[in-house]
Amino acid sequence: MKKAMSVVLTLIMVAFIATGCGKTKTQQSDSTSGGGTGAYQDGKYKASFDFIDGHGWKPFLEVEVKDKKVVKVNFDYVNPDGQLKTKDEAYNKAMKAQNGTNPAEYSPKLDASLVKAQNGEGVQAVSGATSSSNNFKALATALLAKAAKGDTSETILPMNDTYTAIEKDFDSHGWKAQVSVTYENGKITKVIYEELDKNGKKKSEDTQYNSQMKAQSGTSMVEAAKKLADSFLANNNDPNKVDTVTGATETTAKFKTLVQAAMAMRK
Repeated sequence: MKKAMSVVLTLIMVAFIATGCGKTKTQQSDSTSGGGTGAYQDGKYKASFDFIDGHGWKPFLEVEVKDKKVVKVNFDYVNPDGQLKTKDEAYNKAMKAQNGTNPAEYSPKLDASLVKAQNGEGVQAVSGATSSSNNFKALATALLAKAAKGDTSETILPMNDTYTAIEKDFDSHGWKAQVSVTYENGKITKVIYEELDKNGKKKSEDTQYNSQMKAQSGTSMVEAAKKLADSFLANNNDPNKVDTVTGATETTAKFKTLVQAAMAMRK
């Protein structure tokens, strides 16, 4: 389930950093950038991302234009078995409990918002489903740019993004841990563990601290962070299977909690 989920327990504040949703750079007509001038060409249009996300879902959007206006919209996610997220009772129940909304609720709201706005930029984000709202708007904007030309070929958007979970408070030594998880085409390709002080100084760049830690525990923060990231990637992105780094037990615990929180943002 995507960002803003309360899996961080009480010690973590989730911070979302999206490095762009891989939106295609397409010129928009006045009908897609303004209030909707009725300049779309009649027909049925579809757009989707070119990835299956970390939870096994692929977002897509279908739009029908009639009399040069958007009259019907269908936003959903589909998995490799052809099942729809809006119909997944277990998923909807779990997300509702944590976010106050779920696909069965937010999808119709986003659909109605596009019919009203007649353009992607005017769509109102749904509270508790920020990431899905952003996906919807990206798909709608790209799709309607083609609808303005009457191009009914499916619109495919790439999506690469990074999610970062950050501890809420600084520890007794003045450091705050964070983990950034980068997805490329639906797969986690990079994980970075870091700790920063109140001035934004990175612990990985504190030579003295790393030297002292190495001497006392047998490993440095830099070494521990790399081992944790490598273990995570080698174990199919399962935080529970990450090996504890000797001499960095506390760092390991922080890594596991934060990487789960970062992954949970991509709902």
